[in-house]
Amino acid sequence: MLTAKKSALRGEHLAAVGITKEMRVNVLGMEESPEWNKIFTAPDEPVDLGRIAKDTVAAVERGIAEYPETGAVVLECTDLPPFAQSIREAVGLPVFDFITLMGMTAASIGVARPYWGLAGR
Repeated sequence: MLTAKKSALRGEHLAAVGITKEMRVNVLGMEESPEWNKIFTAPDEPVDLGRIAKDTVAAVERGIAEYPETGAVVLECTDLPPFAQSIREAVGLPVFDFITLMGMTAASIGVARPYWGLAGR
């Protein structure tokens, strides 16, 4: 799981949604990205989205190197979905975020045809 700030996503948050330690959810953070951190430290300054895309991929790649059994990536932060495709392409794993959640929910009740084209088949 990739989040904006690893230390802010604590065990009690995960437990509140039914995630236990036995589930081995590995939480990664974006703290090592100076460009990403501008969002919090200098919100009025422009950011280099290309740099942030590279930094999100690098964070996930570090996580996979540390936890090679990783089977999917969850983007917890609502600012991360724009980088999902870069992560998918780089690591070859499914990437889930609130956009994919809403698309799958809509598709499951027949409301919308998600961009990945699964509904209606």
